[in-house]
Amino acid sequence: MDYKSSGEQNLFLRAAAITSILALMVLTPRPWGYVAVLALAYFYRKRAMWRGTAPMWTIYAILIYAIAFAIDFIAVGPPAVVPPWWEAVILAPLAEEYVFRVLPFSALPSPLSWVFAVVIFGVLHKDNPLLASLYGVALSLMYKGGGYPASVALHAFNNCIWWLMAAGGF
Repeated sequence: MDYKSSGEQNLFLRAAAITSILALMVLTPRPWGYVAVLALAYFYRKRAMWRGTAPMWTIYAILIYAIAFAIDFIAVGPPAVVPPWWEAVILAPLAEEYVFRVLPFSALPSPLSWVFAVVIFGVLHKDNPLLASLYGVALSLMYKGGGYPASVALHAFNNCIWWLMAAGGF
């Protein structure tokens, strides 16, 4: 019988926990999935990187974000559906950054955490997964460079601009 090392078992348990929280967010009707994740975030708050340590990554994040935004603006344009502003600008960034940045980068090894933070983030944004993955790269770099508040701020800024365009504010 082949026994896994405790490190492999711990990795499996951490990945299962992150996947469970992600499933809770995705399968629970909006905005309650976001609310549920934020309620659980209290228990994981010590895992969050509150202050970044790599300012250069923040610059890369802004550059990649600008490229993603330009491509999105030219190729796709504003979304047709306008969610409530508080869901798009407040709840979604807080919850998604916790699920897609804080949890993977604090609990998974580097290659796996980047796959989760970028690819899974993109796949779950069904309108344009490749473009959402590019946004995921920018948000991940922002998290690594500036911490959780910085990635939430960039995510909220992005959602606010798109919300204003979709609602006819721009």
